[in-house]
Amino acid sequence: MRNFYFTICILIIGLSACVTVKPKDFTYPYTKEYTGLDTLINIDGYYVTWRECDSTFFSVFMFYPDGLFTIATANNISDLTDCFENGGKSNFCQYASWGTYWVTGDTIKTQTIRQEGMGICTIFRDYEIKGAEILINISDYVYPHNTNLGYMKDYPSFQKNKCAKAAAFYPLAKKRNREDCPFITKKWFNPNI
Repeated sequence: MRNFYFTICILIIGLSACVTVKPKDFTYPYTKEYTGLDTLINIDGYYVTWRECDSTFFSVFMFYPDGLFTIATANNISDLTDCFENGGKSNFCQYASWGTYWVTGDTIKTQTIRQEGMGICTIFRDYEIKGAEILINISDYVYPHNTNLGYMKDYPSFQKNKCAKAAAFYPLAKKRNREDCPFITKKWFNPNI
């Protein structure tokens, strides 16, 4: 009997790990509606920027015309090129964060979901549009009280980037498939399913 209860507990834990709970502050769902962003900036490729003054990491990100956004951070951008163009086959390609964006004036506001096991949080990044291929990361933050990922409570958040630099644009012949987004089938992420 003890083995039966142990097996049931393992099944419950295993199944609960497959469930994704909506982050408390994920407020802008993916509606698959045309945003018009491609009339403001070039979205036929990806952008590369540095996250903060003391960071050695690159953030590589791209936008889709229907409000979908993806970003990955690494210390070597060559690791990410295949991921962003082809979806990539390496384990590294599985770590891109996915989310949504909306445009307000000359600012692109993004929210991405970071999930590990049962932990989840929303990361907010804002980009100022300075030209067709010029974006500046002006903020990068989380709301620590809304995350259950312990280490994200110490995320190096900044509401205003004190040493912002323009992101570099790299064109792509094709983009990774938006169906690679692990949340695309979640009703809270995509209410159009």
